[in-house]
Amino acid sequence: MQTKYKPHRLSTWFKFHQFWLIFMTSIVFLSCSEEDYSAEAAGEIPSYSVDNLKSTLPELTVKAKGVFDPQGFISPYYIEPLQEGRYIAVNDRLEQMIHLFDEMGTQLASAGGEGRGPGEFMGAMNLHAGRDNDLYVLDVPHHKITRFKLRDEELIYDTTYSVNHEPGSLLRNIYVTPWGNFGVIRSIVDYSSGEEVYHLYKLDASFNQAERLFEMPGNEKMSLSEWSHVDHIVGQKTLWDLDGEWFYYITSHNATINRYNLRTGETSFETFFDLAEREITPENRGHLMEYASNIVTRFPSLRKTMESVTVLPLFSEFVVHDNILYLTIFNLAKDVRTEIIRIEEETGNVHYIDLPLKLWRIQAGNGLLYGIGNRENGDETVQILNLEDPPN
Repeated sequence: MQTKYKPHRLSTWFKFHQFWLIFMTSIVFLSCSEEDYSAEAAGEIPSYSVDNLKSTLPELTVKAKGVFDPQGFISPYYIEPLQEGRYIAVNDRLEQMIHLFDEMGTQLASAGGEGRGPGEFMGAMNLHAGRDNDLYVLDVPHHKITRFKLRDEELIYDTTYSVNHEPGSLLRNIYVTPWGNFGVIRSIVDYSSGEEVYHLYKLDASFNQAERLFEMPGNEKMSLSEWSHVDHIVGQKTLWDLDGEWFYYITSHNATINRYNLRTGETSFETFFDLAEREITPENRGHLMEYASNIVTRFPSLRKTMESVTVLPLFSEFVVHDNILYLTIFNLAKDVRTEIIRIEEETGNVHYIDLPLKLWRIQAGNGLLYGIGNRENGDETVQILNLEDPPN
């Protein structure tokens, strides 16, 4: 019996040992493969530092084409290209007027004005060029949307929509598309901390909530008092834009591009490049305190909030036009300079733009860039810029 059992026991042990070797070899092989693949995949995504973009990215040449300089144009706030960039609409946040220009800045028409009547505004914040070729003006604090028709280079008042959303919600942007109306809505999660989230909604024909589609992070807050909170001036923010049937969004501290297809509901994300975290240095901490000096003077309790900042945003603005993405680098210093990263979505090519102007509210249209900047006398105007085609 022992002679019969002995070879049987030996065979079982041998089979177990053989299985264990194969199993462990497979684990090691898979682990090495995953490490190799991860390293290879990570190597495909270039990484840059905000401080050396000029030396690491191919640069595009920029030429100034002019400025918008109409009579009575006081404080431009929002720029919106219409009809493939042949026209540009700009609002005046002080006079509550909407101005229409051609692409080179010649004023064609004006509409609106301060008031509560039809075609008037109390807080005209955002403009949207619908796919129906109409211009929509969102009066954010008064929950009102006004539609103008563009006829013979004139803005003709058409109708007003009064929107009614859930308590604690605020409509931030609207989009009129061939697939329906959509809107970005901010919702308060916790009134005691100011915590918020953003949702993209499908809206009905009157721009009221119809279907929640997905959630985006809210802006980081800083507290002015127990129940009063404002956006953190260097905290994480969510930035978004619409191009065709794709809705895009990023956060100010991350280079990942998130996308949602309005027509199909498809979602995707992509990282064309990576930027190293912007750790604060003694030098830019001084810039930070100067940058925050106005709000710290008004609310001394925020000094500790500013002193506790350890990282800075990467981006301050995000624009998508004709499958080209523009990410404006957050500029803490008061130098007269604007840096932009330009991504060709179809090819993945990344370029660097260094403008000798301090601009904000960047927009793109018909091969041109537009941005709001300050003149030497402090007045604001819209700058027109032409980008040369990137080298092949």
